[in-house]
Parts: sequence; structure tokens; C-alpha cells
Amino acid sequence: MNSYFKVLGLHVYLATTKRSYVDNAKYLEANAQVMIALKQTLNKDYLFMIFHCDSAFVVWNTLISLERYD
Repeated sequence: MNSYFKVLGLHVYLATTKRSYVDNAKYLEANAQVMIALKQTLNKDYLFMIFHCDSAFVVWNTLISLERYD
């Protein structure tokens, strides 16, 4: 999935992987792109776990932490 974020653009990748990027002016657009991509690819179980999140960084790290426990 990281590769897919990189294909969408540097800002999209950074919005997902760098906490400090939240202060960047390009963050809002990049965050929206990531959230759309994630919501289109996740199954209902994962969507239920992340529906309350509005940050791609938080969603991505939540998904990574869930993967570690599977």
C-alpha cells in the first residue's frame, strides 16, 4: 500500500507516514486523497474500526498496529 501512496504523490505518501506533515499546507488535499483510497480498499470490518478517524496518519498507523496482532 505504501507504493500505492507514493504513486498518488509525495504529499499523499507524507500525509500517511509522517506525523509532522500535518502542519504542511498541502496536507488537507493529500489527507483527503488517502482517506478516499483507504475507504475504497478496506473491507467492512476495517472500515468500522477507522470510521471515526479523520487523519490518514492515524488510520494508517491503526491499520499497521492491527496487522501486528493478526
